[in-house]
Amino acid sequence: MQYIVQIGLVAIIAYFSSMAGDVFSATVSGKITDSDGNALEHAVITLVGQTPELISMTAVMPSPVMSQQDIQFNPFVLPVAAGTTVSFPNRDQIRHHVYSFSKVKRFELELYGEDEEKSVMFDQQGVVALGCNIHDNMLAYIYIARSNIFAKSDADGTVTINDIPAGVYTAYVWHPRMRADEEDMKQEIVVDENGGVEISFDVVLKRERNRKRSTY
Repeated sequence: MQYIVQIGLVAIIAYFSSMAGDVFSATVSGKITDSDGNALEHAVITLVGQTPELISMTAVMPSPVMSQQDIQFNPFVLPVAAGTTVSFPNRDQIRHHVYSFSKVKRFELELYGEDEEKSVMFDQQGVVALGCNIHDNMLAYIYIARSNIFAKSDADGTVTINDIPAGVYTAYVWHPRMRADEEDMKQEIVVDENGGVEISFDVVLKRERNRKRSTY
């Protein structure tokens, strides 16, 4: 009988331990539009937790790639966490010379050809504008986010960030043509057991620049 009781106690302890290990999480959904109400692609939403345990969360992301294909960079906007190494494969049959004059990260990847690949580590939060020293029409951006919780809007202007723990967050928006400062656009949101959170941003845009060399 004593043996059966011990087994029962172990089962109860295991059950409540597993319950304690279940962490509540929710989905934060965003809709990004321009000042005319049009869906805005390539906007990045970043969530910054307001407590130490949320700030120190580690993101799980695929290896980021900024390829050169059809004499263009792909993707046009690549959001990454600070400390991320980005690969730059050349998938064209011609050579490229990738560079950035941005203060956040100045670098050059000198001429390299088809199926060659180089990489750069981005360790400082901010925006890095990319160009090609051979093809002035090539332009793209690497956005190094201020936290490890972020996502980019699709062609419908929609952003979805899953598995967000309960807590208070500051939501930031960034877009290459955004006229306002990120600090002026931030919103506070609360994630709790009541379910998912929906946010929206209306972004006033600068005039579209030609895709030439940039010193963003």
